[in-house]
Amino acid sequence: MIAPSNSPMPGGGRNMRIAIVTPVYPPYRGGMGSVAARDAHELKARGLEVSVFTPDYRDRDQNPEAEYLAPIFAFGNAAVLPQLVKKLDGHDLAHLHYTFYGADIFVWLWSILRRKPYVLTYHMQPKTGDWRDFVFRLHRVFIEPLIVRQARAVLVSSLDYAQSIGLRHAQLIDMPFGVDEQRFTTGRDGAFRDQHGIPVEACVFIFVGGLDRAHSFKGVDVLIRAAALLDAKKDWRLLIVGDGDMRKSYAGLAQALGLADRVVFAGALVDADLPRAYKAADVHVLPSTTKSEAFGLVTLEAAATGLPSIVSDLPGVRTLVTNGETGFVVESGIEESLEEAMQKFLNNPYLAREMGLKARRRVEVGYTNKSLADRLVGVYKRITALS
Repeated sequence: MIAPSNSPMPGGGRNMRIAIVTPVYPPYRGGMGSVAARDAHELKARGLEVSVFTPDYRDRDQNPEAEYLAPIFAFGNAAVLPQLVKKLDGHDLAHLHYTFYGADIFVWLWSILRRKPYVLTYHMQPKTGDWRDFVFRLHRVFIEPLIVRQARAVLVSSLDYAQSIGLRHAQLIDMPFGVDEQRFTTGRDGAFRDQHGIPVEACVFIFVGGLDRAHSFKGVDVLIRAAALLDAKKDWRLLIVGDGDMRKSYAGLAQALGLADRVVFAGALVDADLPRAYKAADVHVLPSTTKSEAFGLVTLEAAATGLPSIVSDLPGVRTLVTNGETGFVVESGIEESLEEAMQKFLNNPYLAREMGLKARRRVEVGYTNKSLADRLVGVYKRITALS
């Protein structure tokens, strides 16, 4: 649990007490947990008392900043946590990171019983392509309307994504995720290239994301097939950062396509090395294939580092790139469309830098953690003043 700060809230009075409820939390890698952690740290820095509640999945490393609750039942990132009703007592407001199957109903119950408000950040509607989709649909029909309706506000990373899934609420607030522009900065890291055997002059395309089955929607297979279509006479590399149970499969695909010496698997990196990986690259690629990708924090990390991005034309994801200015938006799941955009950077050595500088400026204007945290505190204040 994050220790409470003794700093007073602006305007005097005791500190606002916020409970963050999230299915995952660092060191587990994933966008939802990263956003929850960012919120926790930024809110504490502003004098709020913050508690983080997340499931104890037993097989994952834990973070002392959070309180891990033993679930009655857990499957994947879903967890039944009835103890939340008691744990949330004493807080002025709960912030639910959604979807969180099994725990969401107990946040709802706490709000009903204690007459306390909660907000939720609607991250995505998961889609797996197997039997679980039927369970998800049942939840969306019978449970999700209760959860959304009781929330005092629903925060979305983009109204574009909310509209695409038919999400409606009287207080639907556009609250994009942010990036630490002081951690991710412009520059080059030749040492990282040397470490992974990447030539100094090569154009490096970087992908950052999970390589497990839960993140198969990231489209790594599409990216590797697109890379196989690139001009072999050009000097380029594909740097894949991440790990998971599908890494061996992706490596096999690269081998089968004759790209064993072009595709570099860097594995999962410690936090200190992630900015270095971006600085070793020229272009970021997010080739996601379904609406399970609703935003893409990696695109902001890349932009803050001064890299343009090639992203799929998916709701939410496409909002982070100004097509033709800070990167390219391409047809989702189509290798030829992705390859065409990648080839543009190979044909014009100066294009990546020009677009990357514009991407960095866009981050500084609208996507810094500090500015977005100030907006979030404003939402909290309005809601607690009405409760």
